[in-house]
Amino acid sequence: MVQQDKRVLMEGHWEHGTTQEEESSTKEWVVEYRVDVENISYHHLSLIEGKNLQIVQANLFAELREEYSHTERIDVTVIRMEPVETHAHEKDFDTAGAYHP
Repeated sequence: MVQQDKRVLMEGHWEHGTTQEEESSTKEWVVEYRVDVENISYHHLSLIEGKNLQIVQANLFAELREEYSHTERIDVTVIRMEPVETHAHEKDFDTAGAYHP
């Protein structure tokens, strides 16, 4: 709490190393996970938007419900869930050239 000119302003509480701008902006998160359905494993890599980890988890659950709505039970193992720190731009790639394996 900070007092300025007889007015009291409440400051937000932020975890160490974050700022208000970082906390309130929506980011892309890379989520890598494995789904086991009826003894078959499926490996997934998704980009999910969210402001924080809890929202990303909720969006992942929504994605899983949509993708596997026909299945009664699935087992999910999250391998990686982290915010995307950099973005690639089209100019960084040779889009005019042909691919040669």
